Amino acid sequence: MATSRARSSARARAATTRRAARRGGATRATRGATRATRRATLEAAVALAAARALRAGDARATTADVRTAYDAYAPTYDDLDGGGAARALGLDALRADALARCEGDVLELAVGTGLNLRAYDASRVRTYTAIDLSPGMLARARARAATMALGERARFEEADATALPFDDGSFDVVVDTFSLCVIEDPAAALREVRRVLRSNGRAVLIEHGKSDVGALGAYQDLTSAPVKRMSKGCVWNQDVEALVRQSGMRVVKTQRALLGLLVVVEAAP
Repeated sequence: MATSRARSSARARAATTRRAARRGGATRATRGATRATRRATLEAAVALAAARALRAGDARATTADVRTAYDAYAPTYDDLDGGGAARALGLDALRADALARCEGDVLELAVGTGLNLRAYDASRVRTYTAIDLSPGMLARARARAATMALGERARFEEADATALPFDDGSFDVVVDTFSLCVIEDPAAALREVRRVLRSNGRAVLIEHGKSDVGALGAYQDLTSAPVKRMSKGCVWNQDVEALVRQSGMRVVKTQRALLGLLVVVEAAP
């Protein structure tokens, strides 16, 4: 009888040990999968930011070079800024959240092919003006706008963001998405933004800047010089909030995404 009870107890202990081992293995596997997912997200985010920096930076030498380069990029530009990788990393959701509240007279800098157009609430926008240096980009943006309700109120102009052809206080909102890093003098562009904004207006800036995640921010700082050399001056670890303050505007709100590689800054004159 005692022997039988001992055997039963030993089997029970063995079963408990096996269950604990299985639970421990599952926990380790879950932690491993989580770490792998985080690594994959980080790698994808860095790759996307680097691709932007390197592609955009290829066109930094002169205004004419920028225009020519982006005319060439126009047919495939959506693959970078609006492709599957961008959607997977949440860029569409970021645009939608930041731009849906824009209202009144809106100016968009460096509109590109018009990827932002679908993010606006047309019922809130009175007029929409967009500029870009590239006629090729503008042609695609016009074509895209023509299929949308906003198209009837939209105008597109070839212009330089550092010398806007508009009167002081012309707009309620100025939008910039991923253009400060490819503008030769981003501070000058932001001073122009301040100038054309009405006193109660606001700027909505969606940019990539230096990550607030220590290791990643350090990596950006470490690679900034070679990236700048390879990309003819593109800075991919810029401090967007500092640039806003240098322009004389004040930061109203900041939101970070993708481990801090992307930043949404709302500013006021």
